[in-house]
Amino acid sequence: MKVSCRPCLGALALLLALLLGCTAPGAAPPPLTAAAAQHTLDNWNPQYCKVTEFYGFHKPAEGGATQVAYVLLTNPGDKAHKPVLYAARFQLLTLPDGQQRWYLTSLVNHASGLTRRQGWDNLLVPVKEASPPSAK
Repeated sequence: MKVSCRPCLGALALLLALLLGCTAPGAAPPPLTAAAAQHTLDNWNPQYCKVTEFYGFHKPAEGGATQVAYVLLTNPGDKAHKPVLYAARFQLLTLPDGQQRWYLTSLVNHASGLTRRQGWDNLLVPVKEASPPSAK
């Protein structure tokens, strides 16, 4: 009696394809630029905050698709224009259709001491690139 190995080879090929398909790198996530982060911060609540200085990004130790931007903000309505240092947390989230997009998820400061946080912890503002200036 001769044993056919075709079903075994087919199953092995299917298993190999599944393993390679699951571990193959997908599309690269969209980059988070300083200009896009600043534009988002300036436009999410323009009556309250205006970025006066953008210090840069920090990738937290917990990993994941999170970046923290340190920014100096002022309140345009405040006559003194006293700047305050904020940490703006941006997270890369995956939409139901599989696309990835950056979101501003929190904006906090520790101006009253390290034990007291002030700001917004429950934001979900999509990051948008600044539109190029129109030609006149």
